[in-house]
Amino acid sequence: MLDVHLRLFCERLKRVVAGEEGTLMLPDSTNLAPLFQNLFTETEIITTLLGNYEGDMTRRVIRRIIREQLNGAEMAWLCLQLLDLEDTEEDVKRRDILEILDDINHFVHESDEAIDTFFINIMEQQNSENESESSTNMALLFGLHSKIMDIRDRMQQLPPGDNGFDITEQSNKIIRLLSKGQHWLDVSEFERGREELFDLLIEGPSGLSVIAILDSNGFDKTVFAADIYNNNHVKFYFDCLAWVRVSIGYYFGKILDDIINSLMPPSRARVIIGEDYHLKKSILRDYLTNKKYFIVRDDVFNDSDIWDDLEEVLPDKQNGSRVLILVTDPILLTFFELEHGGIIPLYSVPVGGPLIRLKHEAWQFFILHYGSAPLVNYMDEKVVLTLLSRICSVLELPFHLKVCCLYLCVFRPGIEMSTRQLCQLWIAEGFVPYNGEETAEHYLKELIHRGFIQVSKRRAGGTIKACYVPSFVYTSLGLMADKTKFLWMPDREAEPFANVKRYIILEHLTEGDHLAVIDCENFCKKFKHLRVLNFGSAVLDQFPPGLENLFLLKYLKLNIPSLKRLPSLLCTLLNLETLEMPSSYIDQSPEDIWMMQKLMHLNFGSITLPAPPKNYSSSLKNLIFISALNPSSCTPDILDRLPSVRTLRISGDLSYYQSGVSKSLCELHKLECLKLVNESKPSWMVLSEYQFPPSLIQLSLSIVRK
Repeated sequence: MLDVHLRLFCERLKRVVAGEEGTLMLPDSTNLAPLFQNLFTETEIITTLLGNYEGDMTRRVIRRIIREQLNGAEMAWLCLQLLDLEDTEEDVKRRDILEILDDINHFVHESDEAIDTFFINIMEQQNSENESESSTNMALLFGLHSKIMDIRDRMQQLPPGDNGFDITEQSNKIIRLLSKGQHWLDVSEFERGREELFDLLIEGPSGLSVIAILDSNGFDKTVFAADIYNNNHVKFYFDCLAWVRVSIGYYFGKILDDIINSLMPPSRARVIIGEDYHLKKSILRDYLTNKKYFIVRDDVFNDSDIWDDLEEVLPDKQNGSRVLILVTDPILLTFFELEHGGIIPLYSVPVGGPLIRLKHEAWQFFILHYGSAPLVNYMDEKVVLTLLSRICSVLELPFHLKVCCLYLCVFRPGIEMSTRQLCQLWIAEGFVPYNGEETAEHYLKELIHRGFIQVSKRRAGGTIKACYVPSFVYTSLGLMADKTKFLWMPDREAEPFANVKRYIILEHLTEGDHLAVIDCENFCKKFKHLRVLNFGSAVLDQFPPGLENLFLLKYLKLNIPSLKRLPSLLCTLLNLETLEMPSSYIDQSPEDIWMMQKLMHLNFGSITLPAPPKNYSSSLKNLIFISALNPSSCTPDILDRLPSVRTLRISGDLSYYQSGVSKSLCELHKLECLKLVNESKPSWMVLSEYQFPPSLIQLSLSIVRK
């Protein structure tokens, strides 16, 4: 796993040699094609040599995590001994492998930058129609070959590696240690707690009741709470319900938006989300004043602010409202006393359960706890062993699944992700061979099956629409990403701007936050080698100046509600595969958009495509997803240039364009999913006139009344 950068670099060189990297084949006059082929060959040789030391590298990663996380505790010694990870004489002999790995990572870093600079210069010359190649820094590229040869020679002088370390065997040892000597919940105990909780929810006191649910062996608090939450009697009893994930990165602004979106009608929620933070809290409290509500807050860690935040937004009108808090860290409860006096017994077993009453000035407060172990056990030995078990599960994955899994650290734990967006990001990063969307979807399902990703939403047909990463999974992935230096952690070390490959805005932004034009311009000057740029929900007032110079960009997401005309400068981004602008309604697009041969996904509020230039015969052959295409663009000439489209959303005045749209759709021979949204008034559609392609398997119809 420590060779992750080398293996990704090898995949990149394979694309360069095949002419898939950049927007053009290597110029013959550069004589660089043989150089890249030799680099690729040598990189493959070193990757094979490193495979002989996979066991050594895995041992070192796990050993380092155990020592740092357990910090010299007796448990660290026990884990090292159990997993056969103690230092040996052979480890001392092979310490040179770590030094070589550092040199390999430095070489990959330097090589990536040199190749990026080369392709950027080539594309700048192409745009300026300047045939001179004096600006290309080819000397850097020619210097790479001698460096990789030196690394190969040093690798061949190392003593034989030890690949006898079986990660699956070690993972099974950890699982056995987790279950050893533990009291597991029996069915009768589970049912008794469930009945007590159900009685409290429906027939309990009229005042607001808050119940904190804790984990224990053989008991999954999330599954338990979901069973209650989805009960038909519960749904009928309460006026409104919400399930909100909190997770490690506690930020109440985001949680507040999630509660509003869950409880309020969509039309009202969309208006409120853009309001001031304090005003939103006041609006939510007023909305809940006369309602009997049931709110579940999942995956809550140790953040004492949660109690004050709850009091500010949740009114108690003595109408039987309830809140469930699914506690991941029981230390959160040490702020309270038991009803009979005394603090929560973290170092002993709580008695009087499973439902135990606590003291609280404002609420009826309870904790639900099963098991015979002290609460603190769930936040030291058990947690570390669980993290180690999850880390071993990562190490067992095939390489492409490993990097897709580690990439999940880019997102906050618990944040809901679009599965379509996640697959597009994996492709843009080069983690999915041959840019295959079906392969990316297969990876997603495999990671869900293995428990690294949880499904949060499904479409009507049962396909997965949205997902999230649980906190414990995120923590273990974060440790792995840090130890392997897979991701740059901005709070731990500095990184030169020129080397950053992705920039995703996720932290502490709510809908309506604006980015200044000058900030965008400076940003584009600093981050020259970006592959992924995602401004999230941050609002831009115009198309960012300087963006057209990010030639290597593959994934771009912008939020520009005021934009009506797509600038022609955007079409210089010839490497772009995904363009996400869901808040933009484009009336006019430049003809040069037909030059963007690598486009795979177009996602707009609405986009009007221009008629292809008469002297231009190529098509957008890689485009497979369009949303939402204006019906005025559904002409035979345009749709014939979109031969690979599988998913299409058409939105606009379908009544006016009925004749053209109905007869042109048959041009899309690979179309599988089609959604027609009619925004005309009066609204009418004659479906019998539509000529759908035989490949179509899903059709959705919608009417928007304005």
